[in-house]
Amino acid sequence: MRHTACTRMAECRMDVKVLQYIMGHAHIDVTMEVYNHIGELTRIENEIARLDNMVLNA
Repeated sequence: MRHTACTRMAECRMDVKVLQYIMGHAHIDVTMEVYNHIGELTRIENEIARLDNMVLNA
């Protein structure tokens, strides 16, 4: 359940330093390595959509 909870927080784009604190990781590397991969395809799609919006609104 701990991994799932942290995964869901990462998917919601919670600030990684806050996530590190909540999870009790001494080093940010642990938080980033374990949870930064979450939903890579979705993250890519979201960033492309943001770029599209920037271009359309420019």
